[in-house]
Amino acid sequence: MGGSSAQGECRRAALARRCLPAGPRGLRPVPRDGGRPAAGGALLAGWSGLATVRPVSNERSRTRIAPRLVVLALGAACLLAGLDAALVRLSLPALVTGAELAALHGPLMLVGFLGTVISLERAVAARASWAYAAPAASALGCLLLLAGAPQPVGRALLVISAAALCAIYLRVHRRAPAPAVDVEAMGALALLLGNLLWLRGFPLETVVPLWLLLPTLTIVGERLELARVAFLDPAVEALVRALSAAAVLGACFMVVWPTARLATGPALAGLAVVMAYHDVARRTIRADGGVRFMAASMLAGYAWLAVAGLTWSLWGFTGLAGAGYEIIVHAIAVGYAFSMILAHAPVIIPAIVHRRLAYHRAMWVPYALLHAGMAVRVGGLIADSAGIWQAGGALGVAAILVFMALSLTRVVTSGGIASPGGRPGGPLPGRRAAAGGAL
Repeated sequence: MGGSSAQGECRRAALARRCLPAGPRGLRPVPRDGGRPAAGGALLAGWSGLATVRPVSNERSRTRIAPRLVVLALGAACLLAGLDAALVRLSLPALVTGAELAALHGPLMLVGFLGTVISLERAVAARASWAYAAPAASALGCLLLLAGAPQPVGRALLVISAAALCAIYLRVHRRAPAPAVDVEAMGALALLLGNLLWLRGFPLETVVPLWLLLPTLTIVGERLELARVAFLDPAVEALVRALSAAAVLGACFMVVWPTARLATGPALAGLAVVMAYHDVARRTIRADGGVRFMAASMLAGYAWLAVAGLTWSLWGFTGLAGAGYEIIVHAIAVGYAFSMILAHAPVIIPAIVHRRLAYHRAMWVPYALLHAGMAVRVGGLIADSAGIWQAGGALGVAAILVFMALSLTRVVTSGGIASPGGRPGGPLPGRRAAAGGAL
């Protein structure tokens, strides 16, 4: 009996070390080999080799969190402005109206919000003060454009942001080269090229395909790193890297050769199939609680990525009487990216702000609104029904707002990770989910 108990305790200790999220509780991971952690960042990628942790003082923790909160607030401002612009584009009542705001809907959502959040997570993982130039410049550039600043000024800041993000990945690659890092870096390079083209005056329809690859390949890279921890076949890593490169090359050639969509579209569809097949979410969907919620969000995201890839392949951005553009952009930016945000928020947010975001059944509400809204929106576009299209768009906006309100309420009312409300003996945010395999 005693020997069995001791063995069980050892297994639990090993599991805790394996699944420790990046950043929560102010603890620093220390790899067994004495080197630096792998490049996975706050999504637990590359953290399987943890042996010990070192506490970080509360004062140092607060000093590090302050700039993160500022950048996060700027990104949230871009998100709220982008949602307002979405209502304007849908011809629905909005707090602020105007053609200028509506025209910035894409940049605010893809670069101002998604670009800022991704860059912020990378800056936190990089542990270098200069890395915060990436998320800060991304949000400020879009907000300056929103405020009416000269176009070259705001767009130049976006170029600086993307260049800083590429520099982060170069730093990571030198420390810990891996196929997952290569995939994520391709997304950053696509963002940089898109921002450069926009600075040169190219229309949004030309640069959006490149912008879409940032959230797509960042998430693919994160999930690939986690699958690698689970002993994924190196051949699958090579396949994912090849498909990612094909997607980027196709999007680049689309600038001068629209038929290059026949490279990007199938590549994205292939990524959706390969990643969904090898993702542990296929098995953890049968679990319950937060583990099941995370798995459901990830699988739904892969489904929308497949929809985008198939639409991109068969009709392109100009097909379906112009509906192809709307379907592709929102299937990736909303159906795929935001679904993955729902899945990983309980890990990412605590890693950034050092406060808990525990799973709650109410999280299924934005999940249902998000995917129902996407289905209604796509149906309205195919049926050429403005009313159905508007209803789907409104549901999508509501889903994001509900998620923001729910997350903010849960974070504010929860204890800090190192505070009495987050007592040292309590479970780490995301540990139960990680232990269950949802990540």
